[in-house]
Amino acid sequence: MALRKFICILILAALTATAYGANEIVVLDAADGSPLAGASVISSEGLIVGFSDGYGRLSAEDKDFPLSVRSIGYEAREVAEPCDTIMLQPATYMLSELVISPIDRPITRVVAFAREYCSGSTSTDTFQLFCEYMLEFFYADGKVKGYSKSDENATVIAVRRYGRTSNSHGLDSIMRPRYDDDISTLSFLTNMAFVPYKDREETEAIKGGAMVDTLQGKYYPKQILRKGTTLFTVEGDMLADYKDHRWSPWFFKLFGLTTELQEANWTLAYALNDSGTYSLYDFIGGTYNMQMLGKGKIIKKIFRSSSPIGMNCMLDLYPSAIERLTVEEYKALKKDHSRREPFNIPANVRPLPPYIDNLVKRVDSELERQ
Repeated sequence: MALRKFICILILAALTATAYGANEIVVLDAADGSPLAGASVISSEGLIVGFSDGYGRLSAEDKDFPLSVRSIGYEAREVAEPCDTIMLQPATYMLSELVISPIDRPITRVVAFAREYCSGSTSTDTFQLFCEYMLEFFYADGKVKGYSKSDENATVIAVRRYGRTSNSHGLDSIMRPRYDDDISTLSFLTNMAFVPYKDREETEAIKGGAMVDTLQGKYYPKQILRKGTTLFTVEGDMLADYKDHRWSPWFFKLFGLTTELQEANWTLAYALNDSGTYSLYDFIGGTYNMQMLGKGKIIKKIFRSSSPIGMNCMLDLYPSAIERLTVEEYKALKKDHSRREPFNIPANVRPLPPYIDNLVKRVDSELERQ
C-alpha cells in the first residue's frame, strides 16, 4: 500500500511538471563540465527566473524561453528553446584601467560600475526594476584615525533607474523611478554589494592541479573555488549553514518587513596570475544574487497584495578605478555631498539582456529625463 501511494505521488508530480512545462536545467562550465553555482537566468520578459544552486541546478517553464543565462567569468548565452543542459563558455577578460596612487597612503578608494536587475511578482502583478550605478567604497589599512569603517559599504554617487509594471488585466506601464517610489523597494543594493579587500588564496588542491575545489558548509557547499584558463573565481553561498537553506532576518521583522531568504550567493572573478594569491588589483568583477519571499505586512501593503511577494535581485559589479588616498583626501571626498561621478562603463561589462535593453530604450525615448 505504501509503495503504491509512493508511485502515485511520483506520477502526480510528473504530470504536474508536464502541465506547467517545468524544465529542470543544469548549468555547466563548457571547459571542464563542472556545475556552475549562482548563474542567473532572465526570462523573455526580462523577469529573473532564478539562480542555479550549488550543483548548477535550476528550474524554468516553457513560457520563460528564450532565456538569458549569465555568470560572471563566462560569456552570456541566449537559450531559445527548452533544454536540460546549458554550457557556458569561459570569457576572456582584461583588467580595466586603474588609477593607482603611491602605496604609502592608508586608505583605498574603489569606484565601481554596477547593474542591478530586480523583479517581483504577486498572483496578478509583475514589477521590474533595472538600475545602473556608480558606486564608491573606502577601505583603510588597519586602524586609521578619522576613518569610518561603515565606508566599506557601497555609497551611490550616480544612478539611472528604469521601471515597469504589468498585470493580468493588460496594464503595461513604464517609469523612471525615484529612490523613494514603491517599486524601488525591490532594490537590495546595500545588502548585496561589496568589493573583496582581503586577498584570496588558492587552496592546496588547486595548487596541486585541481581545477575546482569545494569548501563545505554545515549543510551545503559554502565556497566553490575554480581555476580556469584565464580566471580564478570564488563562489559563495550565504545560506550554506542553514539546514533548510532558508533564513528570515530578525531585524526585518521589527519593521514589518518579514522576508524569507531562499537564495543568497555571490561570485567573485579575478584575472589569473602565477602567484596563487589574488588581491583587489586582480579583481575583475562580481555577481551578487538574492531570492526572497516577502511576507511582512509592510511589503504586502507596498505592493497591494494579500499574499507573499516573490522577489529576485541580481547585481553585476565591475571596478573602474582604484586609488590610494591620504586621510585628508578621504575626508574631503566624504564632505562633498554635491559631487557626482560620471558613468564610466568598463570594457568587460556584459551586454544587457535583450528585453532589459528594450526597456531602457523605451524609457529613454518615451519619458522625459528627470
